[in-house]
Amino acid sequence: MCEEACRKQSYSIKDLKMRNYLYLDLSIDELIDKMSNLELVEIGNDKEVPFTASVRSYSGAKDQEGCSWLIKEIPREEALDHKLHEIAYYLDFLMNTLAAPNILMEMGGKYYRVTKNIKNAMQISSYNYLEEPFKSILANDLVNRWLFFDEDRNPNNYLVFHDTDDTLNIIVIDYNKADLYTREMKITGNEDRFGWHRMEKTRFLTLLKPDNFDNLSIETFEDRLQDLMGISEDLLKHIVMKSMSCCPIESASTEEISDLVAANIIKRREYINNYFRRWFHKKNMAEEKAEDDRYAGFGQSFLDYYKKKK
Repeated sequence: MCEEACRKQSYSIKDLKMRNYLYLDLSIDELIDKMSNLELVEIGNDKEVPFTASVRSYSGAKDQEGCSWLIKEIPREEALDHKLHEIAYYLDFLMNTLAAPNILMEMGGKYYRVTKNIKNAMQISSYNYLEEPFKSILANDLVNRWLFFDEDRNPNNYLVFHDTDDTLNIIVIDYNKADLYTREMKITGNEDRFGWHRMEKTRFLTLLKPDNFDNLSIETFEDRLQDLMGISEDLLKHIVMKSMSCCPIESASTEEISDLVAANIIKRREYINNYFRRWFHKKNMAEEKAEDDRYAGFGQSFLDYYKKKK
């Protein structure tokens, strides 16, 4: 077994209920085992199903611990796509990205897309997501979605959770547009300014518009890029191999899929890391101090407001 698979992540969430609900204290190996052994009961109990999920044909269910899940039957031929969406969720977990568990399940010879129901959070559309802390969180999420070739990230894909100290956190939901299988670069960076060329040209890419993040420094992205680059090829293959149970595969072997996904992730992350480091640079501390000194006479409240707007 890959030693990295036993390492715990470093999430900062303090709310113990939410930590348990999102499995934040598990290693990736423990998480995959947990998802592989998930059992659902009360299928069809729709009391806790959000309206946005019910209109997309999701039903409700409970797990062994009484937690709420959303479940939707999918065609057998789509099972591999949804298994790859599950793997994208595991990669988010490894990059310390708060995310709703999203997995493929087989029950009674049928296949289901299953996602944990996040109840104690609000849609991000209720907030000004171009201000901090949302701006930096979404800027980092641009790294993840670019990695997954997931262009469709509208306000319905992000929930805001208030921690016990009232810190605001974003929880990612919905991996339905993630693509780990395509070999070529579907999303590439512009040459003349920071941004991307997209194949699908979706009109819903509102929260992750690259020009929302023009004035940030590389320090904003450093931890996320290091998390991304720190995932070894062995661990990538281990995750795919370990999580492929219950998935019908006819066009390729598990080993071939593992090799392909690992190669794709490595190629994409090298591109993303280089591109972000090309356009974002270290904060000039001397220049920032001089600017702070220039405005210091206006008082601390003005200075704090100025920094926030900046």
